[in-house]
Amino acid sequence: MTAIIKTEFQKMKRYHILLIALIGMFCSPLLQLFSQFAMNDALKDPYYDLAALLESTIWGNAQIFLPVMITLTGGYLINREYTDDTLKNILTVPVSFHRFLWGKLLTSGILAVGFGIYSFFAAIIVGFFAGLPKAGFSVLTGYFFQMAGLSVCIYIVVLPLLIIDSRKKGRFMGGAVAAFLVGYACLFFKTGILRSVYPVSAALTVVGFDMAEYTGTASQGNRVLAVLVLGIILLVSVMLVWFCKPPQEGTKHKIRGRRGKQLRVSQR
Repeated sequence: MTAIIKTEFQKMKRYHILLIALIGMFCSPLLQLFSQFAMNDALKDPYYDLAALLESTIWGNAQIFLPVMITLTGGYLINREYTDDTLKNILTVPVSFHRFLWGKLLTSGILAVGFGIYSFFAAIIVGFFAGLPKAGFSVLTGYFFQMAGLSVCIYIVVLPLLIIDSRKKGRFMGGAVAAFLVGYACLFFKTGILRSVYPVSAALTVVGFDMAEYTGTASQGNRVLAVLVLGIILLVSVMLVWFCKPPQEGTKHKIRGRRGKQLRVSQR
């Protein structure tokens, strides 16, 4: 498995998707800062500092940027095996399709954590050049772990989409759109039980993020229930991979089915 992940990172040097993802994640704090400056003076936060920028970046990451970038990048890594016509060659060596798929998914998970950490430092750079008041070390440390933890949780949320995207060439673009909708729909699940069971808001609940300022609710989520929801999604993902068959096998079954149908028709 380590060799597969190492190979994926070596191949990634030839892809531009990683650069696109990094630019996209850098846009998260930029968008939050622009939104603050574009507000009406009556609505602006007079105490908007680096801590506030980091907090709003976490919200933006959960709602849009992390779901889309993780799904887009992970789906692209899998889709390249279809577009380069290398999947059939990979499966001829002693590597099972399940092992191959897990290698791709784990690589996506490592990238997801990297995106979270990268977003933290991107927000600090944006805040520094914007001249925002600084935050204490303990505050920064708390936001760092929140961003890193959120990236893991959002990765679990979109993991089923990545697995579904792996079944067909070019499907990852639709998966990225679906991930965007999943993230955006977080706005509509604000009450206690719904906040705890909806995957994206459950991810925010797990890392201890206060959604009150962004969803207009003061209700607190149930962290135990949120962890249970993410655990169920992870279990479902493992089962999807377990029962996932190589695309070639599905094609063979279709061809055999068509031949059998033609044979029955000719016999009649």
